[in-house]
Amino acid sequence: MAGPINKAGKSKKDKKKKKRVSAPLNEVQNLVQKTLASDQDEEVYQISSGDDDCSKGMKKWITEYHQSRPGLTVLQQRIDDFITAHEEQLEQERREKEARLAEGGWTVVVHHKGRKKTTDAESGITVGSVAQAAVEDKMTKKKHKELGDFYRFQKREAKRNELLMLQSKFEQDRKRIQQLRAARKFRPY
Repeated sequence: MAGPINKAGKSKKDKKKKKRVSAPLNEVQNLVQKTLASDQDEEVYQISSGDDDCSKGMKKWITEYHQSRPGLTVLQQRIDDFITAHEEQLEQERREKEARLAEGGWTVVVHHKGRKKTTDAESGITVGSVAQAAVEDKMTKKKHKELGDFYRFQKREAKRNELLMLQSKFEQDRKRIQQLRAARKFRPY
């Protein structure tokens, strides 16, 4: 058995546990009441956050973060400087390579990728290899490619009108030929 049983059906150990648990709760409540009473009587002293000194803590991290990320204009200037320096370095390396090969007696053949460039005679501007006339021709074809006869009945009407026009021209030509024959001025050969 665990121990003697009380009237309520609980052992002595359970009572001791309750006493142990309830005692610290009472102490905590007493401490909280004392601190509340003392806070009302006394002034609260705060430690300065060190706004002037940014060499420690969160302020230091924030200043380092902001200093490591410059504004857009500064960043764009840095990028432009880097790109121009890199392009100059590549150009210098290319010239040195060509010079080394030329010293050895080799003929350097250069292959340019992309489409061929031509210069416009009038303005002197470099233009792509596509001729201006070809571009204009393509644009006129695009303009003529409008959807005039989209529906079937429109196509039928257009064909019918074309046939009527051709028949009327044929009749006019036949009448003219008959008039020339009547005047005896018709000489087909």
